[in-house]
Amino acid sequence: MFSKKRKVDNENRKLLAEWTEQYFFTLPVRAGAVPVCLICNSTVAVVKCANLKRHYDTMHKDFEKKFLLDSTARKDKLQAYLLSYKNSTTMLVKSMSGQEKSIEAALRVCWTLNKHQKPFTDSEIVKECMLEVATALFEEKNDIINAIQNIPLSARSNTRRTELLADDNKNNLIHILLMAPCYAIAI
Repeated sequence: MFSKKRKVDNENRKLLAEWTEQYFFTLPVRAGAVPVCLICNSTVAVVKCANLKRHYDTMHKDFEKKFLLDSTARKDKLQAYLLSYKNSTTMLVKSMSGQEKSIEAALRVCWTLNKHQKPFTDSEIVKECMLEVATALFEEKNDIINAIQNIPLSARSNTRRTELLADDNKNNLIHILLMAPCYAIAI
């Protein structure tokens, strides 16, 4: 039986440029994103002209009076909002990538400690060694030293990361075994 319920997310709706000019909405680049109002940063569920217009008319009805459609003041305000939105999302992406790099560094330290069968408490010694090396090699680079100091390397975190790595390896092995047409088990 086919479902007769309409699925809007499968319709590949696109945000038209004139909707950005009329209703001050933009669509983030990431997959599955919903339109964001540039004025109040709220979102609507579906990329539809009626949804954008309803939000604009109910939430920002005075905006139309201050900034008339097709006026230069309105276009300047739109550009200012777009620039502000771009700057705020760029800052968020940079901070997330920095945090992700710290976590990746912690995973690499954890992996190396596991490979050499060393206790997780040695991770603090590794961090101290990295700080000493960075201080000796990069005298004027405070951002490198700060990045090393921000790497989370506690024994509890390393235990959790080791469990994550083990689960990932197990899932990869199961996936490979399920994809194989046949395999032999040697006892």
